[in-house]
Amino acid sequence: MAAQWGNNSLGPNSSAGWYFVRNVSQGFLPYLSVIPTSPSFTGGLWSLTGGGYPYWNQLGISTQWSQLSDDGTLLIYFIVVQNNSNSTIEYAFVEADF
Repeated sequence: MAAQWGNNSLGPNSSAGWYFVRNVSQGFLPYLSVIPTSPSFTGGLWSLTGGGYPYWNQLGISTQWSQLSDDGTLLIYFIVVQNNSNSTIEYAFVEADF
């Protein structure tokens, strides 16, 4: 089951970088994403960012990057949330463990 948490806002045509730290666990694979919590006032179709990942023209999220800590005990996950609209968007994170 996925858990929704956080309450964030992102201004027009801007992005925010996030990272999450978890203890290393065998067989653990996290799924991190975002969900809008305010209405979309921008219509349109899918597009690609300059970095090559797809996004809806309001709220997009990058590919999840990860790295193992130097001592091998922690996994650090990185994502970028991007707002490609002309209005502020509210969003929350969604996380599930696989």
